[in-house]
Amino acid sequence: MNSSYLDMLHTLAQELNTASDVTAMLNTVINHLPKVLGAKYCSLFVKNPSSGELEMKAHNHTDIGVDPFIHVGSEQESIMNLVLGRRASLIIRDIEEEIGVQNKDKYTTKSFMCIMIKHADEVQGVLNLADKADGGFTKEDMLIASIISELLGALLARTDLNTL
Repeated sequence: MNSSYLDMLHTLAQELNTASDVTAMLNTVINHLPKVLGAKYCSLFVKNPSSGELEMKAHNHTDIGVDPFIHVGSEQESIMNLVLGRRASLIIRDIEEEIGVQNKDKYTTKSFMCIMIKHADEVQGVLNLADKADGGFTKEDMLIASIISELLGALLARTDLNTL
């Protein structure tokens, strides 16, 4: 692992430490983690305690806006539901070949990575990263994203998710 990679991760950790509230922490993750990993897009979905559906709470997609009602129901075909069903994080190098989901026009690559956010054994949400050039996501990328997801799991477990 090179020094600049660790420097960027350290900057992310410092920003998380100085964030003023949970929303600021989530925004810090979605704005800085893609830079650390060399990804273009990042979105963070949190499991609604009432419905069990994943609801987008933070993202860096410029074409989505601030719609607070973007969610993923259990019946929808999505990488995130695949992760929840398998109860395992995934690296997808080619979404069309590996899982048969059509790549959307906004993505320039077919690489995705979905990391479960858990506390103990309870799923809190999913961290979704997309559009990494240069061969797609690696196990090293998954390790870094998993470390951040572990911290997010601890944070979300101590947060009233109905207030996010």
